[in-house]
Amino acid sequence: GINAEYGKKDQEKRDEHVRNKIGVLKVDGMSEAELQNKIKELHAALRQVEGEKFVKSEEKKEKTIYDDEFEKLLMEAEKQGGASVDDEDIDALAEILGASSLLGSVDISSCSRPGKETGLKSPIADARAEKVQAEVDMTETNDIEIEEALGQIKNNDASLATCCFNNVQMDAETVDSVTSAMVRNTSVTKLEMCNCGVTDSAIEGFITLLQSNTTLQSLSLETNKIAGKFLVKLVQSLDTNETLKELRIANQYYSTGVGDEMAIAKALEKNTSLCKFSLNWKNGGSRNTADRFIMRNNDIARKKRQGLA
Repeated sequence: GINAEYGKKDQEKRDEHVRNKIGVLKVDGMSEAELQNKIKELHAALRQVEGEKFVKSEEKKEKTIYDDEFEKLLMEAEKQGGASVDDEDIDALAEILGASSLLGSVDISSCSRPGKETGLKSPIADARAEKVQAEVDMTETNDIEIEEALGQIKNNDASLATCCFNNVQMDAETVDSVTSAMVRNTSVTKLEMCNCGVTDSAIEGFITLLQSNTTLQSLSLETNKIAGKFLVKLVQSLDTNETLKELRIANQYYSTGVGDEMAIAKALEKNTSLCKFSLNWKNGGSRNTADRFIMRNNDIARKKRQGLA
């Protein structure tokens, strides 16, 4: 009680002293560049008032575990056989460490029901992480002819590398037709089925697809109606998949439980190819675990590109 009150008064006096010395930050009418310069000026003034040690402790708080991991991975990369780190490596690491990781690469955090998706942007201010993920517009009309596309998939049409069914509502039979046709396809590398009405009953088809197809590199199933336990099964099916690099399953109609998220994070440990993954994480521990595995996979991919693996 009494000690806390005195402590509060001391803090108020200290704050008032600092304000009198360095002034108050006014941001009205400032551009972003001007604001950054003003903040630097205030930091310099604060150093004079309270000493270098105080400011360093404050700056340290702003540095996240992802910044430390980024620097560590870059240092390790530069030591490997004298290889240099190129822009592609930096973008990949920055994206992982910035977006919900990547889960972050790559997470939609404000959605609870299909049809209200937001963009995926990295919170890292570093220019290396400014590559913004393309948004999936849930209101855009998709004029794709389903039967024609199915025919191309079944016939292994080499001209069809990306197949986008986004915003096309499908019944269970149609979804099964797509997954069945994809099992033996060797041309499609990217399959997008966001906001297609995909439900739990279709997951077995996607599991068979992921366990059989060795060409598909990207699968997007965001904004559908897949329950948590079926998302777990989907991710678990990747334990033997060595070609899928991106899986997006965020923004489902049903929320995932903590147990489901823990199971998903654990399942990611067994896959070494997935470099981008999206899910509406609610459990911080599970998300951090998944982050580590996705970062590990990106490091593996980097080493393969540089011939170090």
